[in-house]
Parts: sequence; structure tokens; C-alpha cells
Amino acid sequence: MKSPAGLLLSAIELDRASAIPLYRQLYLQIRKQILSGKMQGGVRLPSTRTLSKELALSRITILNAFDQLIAEGFLASRTGAGTYVGDEWESRGIADEEQRQPPRLSDLSQSMLSLRSSHFRGVSYTDWDPATPTSFLPSHSTYDTFPLAVWRRLMNRHLLKPTKAMLGYGELQGLQALRAAIAEYVFDARGIDCSAEQVVIVSGAQQAFNLLGMLLLNPQDSVWMEDPGHIAARIALQAQGAQVVPLRIDEQGIDIQQGLAECPDARLVFTTPSRQHPLGVTMSYARRQALIDWAAQYQSWIIEDDCDSEFRYSGRLLPALYAMDRMARVIYVGTFSKVLFPSLRLGYVILPQALIEPFCTLRAVMDRSPPTLLQATTADFMREGHFLGHIRRMRALYQARQQALLKQLQQQLAGFFNITPVEAGMHLIAWLPPTLDDDAIARELARHNIHTYALSDYCLEHVLPPALLIGFAGTPEGQAQERVEALARALSKMGYLQAT
Repeated sequence: MKSPAGLLLSAIELDRASAIPLYRQLYLQIRKQILSGKMQGGVRLPSTRTLSKELALSRITILNAFDQLIAEGFLASRTGAGTYVGDEWESRGIADEEQRQPPRLSDLSQSMLSLRSSHFRGVSYTDWDPATPTSFLPSHSTYDTFPLAVWRRLMNRHLLKPTKAMLGYGELQGLQALRAAIAEYVFDARGIDCSAEQVVIVSGAQQAFNLLGMLLLNPQDSVWMEDPGHIAARIALQAQGAQVVPLRIDEQGIDIQQGLAECPDARLVFTTPSRQHPLGVTMSYARRQALIDWAAQYQSWIIEDDCDSEFRYSGRLLPALYAMDRMARVIYVGTFSKVLFPSLRLGYVILPQALIEPFCTLRAVMDRSPPTLLQATTADFMREGHFLGHIRRMRALYQARQQALLKQLQQQLAGFFNITPVEAGMHLIAWLPPTLDDDAIARELARHNIHTYALSDYCLEHVLPPALLIGFAGTPEGQAQERVEALARALSKMGYLQAT
């Protein structure tokens, strides 16, 4: 006979202030222990008298819990012998462990898991401890200067007088007011002449990449990708079975001649022409025109991700690739994640006329548009001038932060990093001595609570020297010195800097 379940007493925790009756709490906790295998079949429970004394409960409370457990087969009462866990739970926990197999996943899921392990090798967001960070992650902007008071007022405007339209499922393409505001903004800022009908609101750029991959690609179709390039977009397209053709980046942008030589009939190209991600190169006018000509000739598509285009610190941007396209081959993807805040989960796609209906049909199968309340607030934020004002303030702030961080990096680490200012974006490229492993350095820095990304994470063919991406947007000017000092101390402990 098995020994009494003495551990039961120490595992029972009753909340006498709870609205749940005590007998129900006792029932639920004993049931959970049986189901989890902590109490095996055949184990005898302490007597109701013992439980009553140890748990300070009336016997009627305990009997009510036991009666329910007996009725459901979890316990069995043996006259003159006590109460036992039912025989059917014998060795349940051990058997469950032995029989538990890995889940059966689809080929698509297995493919995505494999791609993630292969390409998402950089420092995870979960590795960043917000309590004590020295973060140079390039994707981290600042949120302490966001005009929350304005945002709250605009949101309350809709919350105080909710309508059926605001509380319902929303428009499939997204809120008309937001689509119209976006069409007006991209015309002024990026030279894109489109109607609100061509704008579709999505839950961030990543959803756009996935939907476009599903819309345009069949398994084994070839895709030109910038190398180094956008990791998440590459994964989204590869998940659809695409065969990626990595193309080098030079001072004019993506190498189209390489693409024509290796795979002229690619189904589409993914590119970041305004500020190449992650190198920061701006695609030349000649390359832009050549890319559009290629797409028109081969009936291929161009996905233009306008990455960080709002944050330019000198000169004017060339018009968006979409604005130059007269053959309707370019699809433009934008997002509010960097310029407002990531958890807003709002992005947009500007489509050629021929793709609107098929894209929206696919979208209807996948999900609805993002929350209407957030769309309405964003639309008001844009229409009332707050959006452009916020961009101007953030542009000035980030430019000052870049200068402050760059000054400290050049003063303290000039012998280790080769680093120059950037004209746009939110990060610097810190080139390392060619013999070093940037991935290993990034991982070791993370163990010292210094967080950044290795350039090699973005590469398919490793032809570039090693480098680290140093984000400056999240580092206040007054903290630049201490953060670079922390970076220098970590590199010294790792043996990369000589003691002075």
C-alpha cells in the first residue's frame, strides 16, 4: 500500500477572501494535482479529520469537495480504509511523459522554424533586461517624447461618443479616414500619387510581407533579395517556398546586373531603396529606373519597403520608387512602428490598381483590419498636423543623439571601430577588424548586458567585413558617454581592447 499523501497538505493554498467557496477551492486544487500526475492512482488521502484540523476547515466543507471528486472518478472511498486516488490515475504522470511526442506540424511550420533558427541568430528582445540596459539595438526608438497627452485626447474623442462603425468589425481595407490621410501624406512626403482606394491598412509591415508573399509567389519561385537585407521580409517570402537570390549592395544600391546574370526571370524583388536596410545606402536614380524597366519587361513585381524614410538628417530624399513607376509594378509598404510606436501595430500597403481586389480577397480570408479605434486616432493625429510635427521633433532629436553617441564612440573606441555618421535611419555601422567574428562579439556583449546586432545576421553570403549595428535613437544625449564607457569596459573584459 502506498503511503498517505502527506505532500497534499503543503500544496493546498486557500484564499479565504476569495469569492470562490472554500470547498470549491479544495476540490480544484486536489483535482489539479491528480491531473498533473503529482498524486498517483492508489495514493490514500489524509482523513477528513486530519484535513479539517490542518487546513482549519469544517468537515462538511471537506466532505463536499470529496463528494464532488468521487462523483467525477478522481477519488474512490473504501469503507473502513479511507479515501484514495482512483485506480485509473495509476502511473498517469509517468505514462504521459513516456507517451508525449513532439507536435505534428505542417511543412510550412517546420520550414519557418528551421528558417528562424538559421537566420534569427541576433540578440533576442527577451534577452534585454529593461531594468539595467545598455541597449544599442537598432530597432529601438524612444518613447518618452511621444505626445501622449495629444494622443489620449484624440482617442477619448472617439471613446466618449462610440459609434457602430467604431465598435463594429471595421472596413476590410481599413478606415477610410486613415487611408485618405495616408494618401495625402505620401503624396506630400514621398511623391506618391495614389487614391485612398489603393491603400490597405495592415497590422504592421510584417503582415504586409506575408500577405504579399501569399498573393504573388508559388513554391520555388525566385525572389531577388538585397544581401545584406531585411531578415523578417526574407523569412516571410521563404516561408511561401520562394528561392532567394541574394544580390550584393554597392554604393548605388542593389546590384541589378548580378540579378540579370543569375536569375533574370525572378518573380519579384524586395528592396529598401530610400535607406537600404541595414547598410543605409540610397539607391541611385539610374538603378531605380533599371529596376522598374526589368520588372516591366519580365512582368515581375517590386516590393518597396520604405524603411525609416521619415528620419533623414541631411538633403532631400529621392522620390519613392513607387512614384517613378509608370508600369504599375511597384508595391509600397509603410509602417507607423518606428515613427509612432511599435505596439500600435499599424502599417499600410499601397497597391497597383490590378492588385487591390485579389489582395483584399486574401486579406478577408486571413483576418479583419486592425482595431478601428486606433485607426481613427491615428487618422486624427495625421489630419490635425500632429504627425508631421512629431516627425520633425524626432528627426532633430535623433540627429542630436547620433552626434552625441558618435562623438563618444570615436573618442573611446576609434582604434577598434571604423564608424562614420549616417544621413538617415536609426543606427550606425561600426566596422570591425576583418579577422573578428561579429556574431560571437554580439553574443558575448549580451552576456555583459550590452545589446546590439551583428551585421552577419543580415547576410546570406558573407562577403562583407564584420560589423555591429549601433542604434542611437534610444540613447539620450546625456547617457551617451556612460553607455559607450560600459561598451568599452565589456570589450576590454572580453580581451578586444588593450588596457591603457
